[in-house]
Amino acid sequence: MNDDTLIIRITTYSSMFAGIIGKIACHPIDTIRAKIQIRQTMMLKIKAEKLISTLAKETLRTEGLRGLYKGLGITIIGTGPAYSLYLTTYETSKYLLNQLNFMKDSPNLISFVSGMMAETISCIFWLPIDVIKERLQVQSNIKVFDYKNTFDAIQKILRSEGVVGLYRAYGATVASYGPFSAFYFMFYEKLKTILENPLQPSFLESLCLSGIAGSMAGFICNPMDIVRLRMQVQRASVATHADAGNFGYKNLIHGLYKVVKNEGILSLTKGSMAKVLYTCPNTAISMSVAEVTRSYFINKYKSH
Repeated sequence: MNDDTLIIRITTYSSMFAGIIGKIACHPIDTIRAKIQIRQTMMLKIKAEKLISTLAKETLRTEGLRGLYKGLGITIIGTGPAYSLYLTTYETSKYLLNQLNFMKDSPNLISFVSGMMAETISCIFWLPIDVIKERLQVQSNIKVFDYKNTFDAIQKILRSEGVVGLYRAYGATVASYGPFSAFYFMFYEKLKTILENPLQPSFLESLCLSGIAGSMAGFICNPMDIVRLRMQVQRASVATHADAGNFGYKNLIHGLYKVVKNEGILSLTKGSMAKVLYTCPNTAISMSVAEVTRSYFINKYKSH
């Protein structure tokens, strides 16, 4: 078994554990991020950090601590295979692209394209998780559906919308998370070049660099994330013939246009603080745990 194949195989297993740890740790701030982005009023008079604390207090008061963890069940169930497929696809794409003569001298481009490929493929698992999770997170704000728990949500979505309901806004999701993953891996791999051993960064090195890369990518892609979230919620509104939650977005570009037209250009930054506060620790924890776990098993294998 060569080194590249070994890394890909070990990545498959180590990333499952890492992804779950990261999602559990950061789920509450992800819930607040979703609640901010779903609101069409700009609330410009409230500073970002104040808005986050205000919505956190409001959620605790009206829904209790459980309100911050809505959607965690499906996240835990699906994150293992989804994050595993995500990092495995990234490593596989990177390996294959490095075999191409016209690509092997462009490491930044390889990281960018591999990140896009990782998101496009892993969305097979990620999207149903995201649809269910985010509807549970915002259902107290948009009274279109009333899911008791994860399994009740799955049953009602399948009954009223069919399987396609779980894959609502696939294009918008890839268009949102795809560039995020592309920028994230490009920034992360570039930052790793400053390390003494870029191939096996320490836990602290990976934690810091991954957090920085995740924050930068999250801020850049926040506008697409707003439209993606609203389009996922929109299907439930259409299925139940409700007015609330139907934003009237036909696609990602149309959604961005309507957000700017109806809510102003600054609305594209809505939830960006919460987005960064989520992506920074989530990517940092997930990647650092994956890197350290992967390095441990690689070294253990090579020592035998």
